[in-house]
Amino acid sequence: MYRHLITAVRALLTLVAAPLWLAAPAMAAQPAAGFPNRPITLVVPFPPGGLTDVSARRLADLAAQELGQPIVVENRPGANGLIGAANVLRAPADGHTLLAVTTSVVLIGPLLTKASFDPLTDLDYILNYAGPSHALVVRADSPYRTLGDLLADAKARPGELSFGTVGTSDTSFFGVSALERAKGVRFNHIPYQGANQSLMAVVSGETTFAPTSNYGEMVKAGKLRPLALLDPQRSSEMPDVPTFTELGIDWQFPWITGIAVSAQTPDAVRRRLEAVFLDAARSDAFGGLLARMSVPLYVLDGDAMKQDLAEKIPQYRQIADEYGLLAQ
Repeated sequence: MYRHLITAVRALLTLVAAPLWLAAPAMAAQPAAGFPNRPITLVVPFPPGGLTDVSARRLADLAAQELGQPIVVENRPGANGLIGAANVLRAPADGHTLLAVTTSVVLIGPLLTKASFDPLTDLDYILNYAGPSHALVVRADSPYRTLGDLLADAKARPGELSFGTVGTSDTSFFGVSALERAKGVRFNHIPYQGANQSLMAVVSGETTFAPTSNYGEMVKAGKLRPLALLDPQRSSEMPDVPTFTELGIDWQFPWITGIAVSAQTPDAVRRRLEAVFLDAARSDAFGGLLARMSVPLYVLDGDAMKQDLAEKIPQYRQIADEYGLLAQ
């Protein structure tokens, strides 16, 4: 009798346990299957109106259509993007809080200042979506027709010609430091809250020049004149504008523009975001926006983006150390 009862109990336990065991893979995949279950926040760690803000907003709009949840963009400027990054890392690592990243946020900023996070261990990456597009620009009616003209005046008036960036941890500031070092000149640096503000300072005549990525439309509108590109090669849209390298300045802007999440985010969630954002970045709608801004589309998936960053960090750490700019 007891033998039959034990057999029956074992059979019942088998029936009860089997569905749980079979359900385990589905339960493990649940975070991605149920994601997103509420609106997503995309933190842009810069003021509105700049290249990062405008492009990230458009990309978010396109991605939201496929995700089925709105993506709310929040501008949280400060410390050249490092404050916004820290805010994202304090949020729950469930994929509902994203970070728009640039070279300054994940490469140059952490090298030149004591950042509260490590860009390789504390962040994972969704995609990179834009390529090199950085120029040193002056007002269209400026007396400086070439970079040589600007440098000649800078040598005659040390420290009088001014330029604006988002701060001393900005990659643009790093580029001007390279220019000063290579050509033996000195400029007056004026920090601004955002790249758009530093650009408008050139247009208004408040500063002499600016190294910037957000210049294409203003050049086409006849408000700015590019003197040199900080990119590896000339632009097909502005073939007469030389690069820093051609002019004897050993500096290329290490371009990074993309989306990141906390490294603690479940991989299935990150992969879901990656697939959706890659589709959005490769769409005609997004490509058209970048074309109007004279910014090349340069798409890398999250793994390739992180590998690219890992290769750049030691290169630019060495340069920062040589220039005496490395954070101590």
